[in-house]
Amino acid sequence: MQKHFISKHQQLLWSMTVLFSSWAVPVEAAPLAFATNQNAGNVSVIDTETNENIKTIKAGKEPAGVSVSPDGELVFISNPGDGTVSVISTTTLEVIRTLSTGPGPLALIAGPQSLYVADWYENYVEVIDLKNWTTTTRIAVGKSPSGLILSPDASTLYVSNRDDDNIQTIDTETNKAGIPSPTGERPFGMAIDSRGERIYVANVKSNSVTILDAQSMKRLADIRVGDRPYAISLALNDTRAYVTNQYDSTVSVIDTGTLKVTDTLEVGEYPEGIYTHPNDKHVYVANWFSNTVSVIDAETGEVIEEIDTDDGTRAYGNFIVH
Repeated sequence: MQKHFISKHQQLLWSMTVLFSSWAVPVEAAPLAFATNQNAGNVSVIDTETNENIKTIKAGKEPAGVSVSPDGELVFISNPGDGTVSVISTTTLEVIRTLSTGPGPLALIAGPQSLYVADWYENYVEVIDLKNWTTTTRIAVGKSPSGLILSPDASTLYVSNRDDDNIQTIDTETNKAGIPSPTGERPFGMAIDSRGERIYVANVKSNSVTILDAQSMKRLADIRVGDRPYAISLALNDTRAYVTNQYDSTVSVIDTGTLKVTDTLEVGEYPEGIYTHPNDKHVYVANWFSNTVSVIDAETGEVIEEIDTDDGTRAYGNFIVH
């Protein structure tokens, strides 16, 4: 049998090739969270790997709402104090553009081609084209539109009208608004499951969560939660819904199978925005009065971290890059 020998020079070249090849494999960075601080007028950038506040970005006046674009490249910040939206690059972590809106922007949601901004005072949803950065239309909705979510395929926009006690749909292709569907009193934040089947609505006055069928818009259930529920996020493959309760400084945990509250977790003072990490098990909660973000481990049901931010943390919307 013929034997093949490798010289020392060949061994060295082979080792260097393996080494450089290993270096060439990119390491994926952990998702960033963008928490608006309304009183401070800025945005805290949180590295979700270390749960550290790594940068503060100056925004417009009284920043509140947040929406990360579907491709994860941009973050949109609503500034109710000056009627603008700040556009942040997730690469440079700088404001790259400021958009003028109506007088009362709060809730906003970015789709693949358009940004939708609800105007609290003028009762419309503004549609901004993300290619040319111009407003294409304003869609009349109910009184004080306070929450926006998109269906998973982005074909339907859902709007909660706080002062009308209902939510309504908008066809994103035609921009036509549908017939409103009743909820509890003063609906605000919403969430939709990953299959686009159920909508969960936090009702701040009736202290409840209304669940609707996303297709028929029929009410399926009403669940009592804590005092002044504000926003909702789903986790653990949509089996749990997490609801911030402003006046209780807690988060209610709902089993979406039994539609029962299974736990109540203490977080920071006056929690508002809430959103789930892409790993589907860590839930981030913005605490307005304690100037922190709490991190919940959905698998253990424990608060595992409190992250310092700045004055008046709200982070209302989808504030973590997916």
